[in-house]
Amino acid sequence: MIDLLERLVRARSPSREEGPAVEVFESWNAGRFPVAAEGNNRAICRDSGQPGPRLLLLSHYDTVPATSQWTRDPWAPTVESGRMYGLGANDAKGCLAAMMCAFQSARVERGSLWLVAAAEEEVGREGYERLAPLLPRFDAAIVGEPTGMDIATAQNGLLVLDCVARGRAGHAARPQLADNAVYAMCRDILALESLDLDRVHPLAGRSTLAVTVASAGERHNVIPGEARFTVDIRPTAAYTPAELVALVRARVAAEVNVRSDRFRPVETPPGAAILAAAQAAWPGAATFASPTLSDWAHLRDLPAIKWGPGRSEVSHTADEWVELAMVEAAVGAYRHAVETFLRGSA
Repeated sequence: MIDLLERLVRARSPSREEGPAVEVFESWNAGRFPVAAEGNNRAICRDSGQPGPRLLLLSHYDTVPATSQWTRDPWAPTVESGRMYGLGANDAKGCLAAMMCAFQSARVERGSLWLVAAAEEEVGREGYERLAPLLPRFDAAIVGEPTGMDIATAQNGLLVLDCVARGRAGHAARPQLADNAVYAMCRDILALESLDLDRVHPLAGRSTLAVTVASAGERHNVIPGEARFTVDIRPTAAYTPAELVALVRARVAAEVNVRSDRFRPVETPPGAAILAAAQAAWPGAATFASPTLSDWAHLRDLPAIKWGPGRSEVSHTADEWVELAMVEAAVGAYRHAVETFLRGSA
C-alpha cells in the first residue's frame, strides 16, 4: 500500500492533467480486471458470477494545483513521523490507494465489486459523471474522501450565484455626479452577511452562505458603474435552490444570476446496509454530515457513505500529509465492509 501511495503521489495529476496517475492505475491493474475508460476516468470490476448486489468504491486521483506556499517538493513523497507528505496524499490518493488494495484482496463471493478512479473531482464536468453512462446501476457506494474514518451519511449541496451591482460611472474628482457601484456592492454584501438561513437539518445543521469573490473598477480616477461578487452557498436538504435564490434576491439590489445549482444535498438513511457494513468494519466511528462537496453528488438516488483515511482540514493545504497507519487500517476496513455488504445484502 505504501509503495502504491508513493507512486500515486509522485504522479503529477492536477485536474484535467491526470495522465501520469492514470498510468500508475493501469500499471497496477496490469490487465487483471476488465476496464471501462472515458477520458481520464477508469473503472474496473470483479464479478463473482453469482447473483447479488453491485457495490461501488469511488475515489479520485486528480488534485488541486500546488501553491507557492509549499516548503517541500509536492511530487516527491517523503515519510516523516508516520506521515507521508505530498500533494494529494490526503485528498484523496490515500483513500484511492486503500480502496485499490481492498478491491484486490476482498472476497467477492456474490454480486460484483466495482472500483472507479475518477478524474476532475476538484473541477467537475469531465469526471465521474462522464464515465457513469458506461457503468451499471449500483446498489450502494462508498465514496473515498478523507473523513478520519468517521462516516458521513449526508453531504451539503452547492449553489453558486454571480451578482452584478450597477451604478453610474463618473470622474473620481466629482463623485457627487456618479453612483459608485462599489458602495452598492458593499451594501449588498453586508446585507448577505446578516441573512439568517434558519432552517435546521437534523444532521447537517444550517446551510451556509459566503461571499467569496468581489471585483470592481480598473482605474483609480474612474468611479465604477458596475461591480461583481460571487456567493457560495452550501445548502442542506432544508432548502431548495429556488428558495435560496429568492432569499438572496429579496435581500440585495444587485442582479442575481445562477451559475450552478446542479449539486444537490445527498443523504443516506440510518438503516442503510452499506452504513451498517462500514460501522461493523470500524466500530466506534461517528456519523456526521459533510459540508464539503465530492463525487457523492453524482449518486443522488443511491445509498452511499463518504468514508476514508486522512483529515478533511488538511485537504488543499501546503505540505499536505496523511497518516500512513490510518491508510493501512483503511485497507482492512474497506475490505471488511465490502465483504459484509456483498455477503449480507439481498
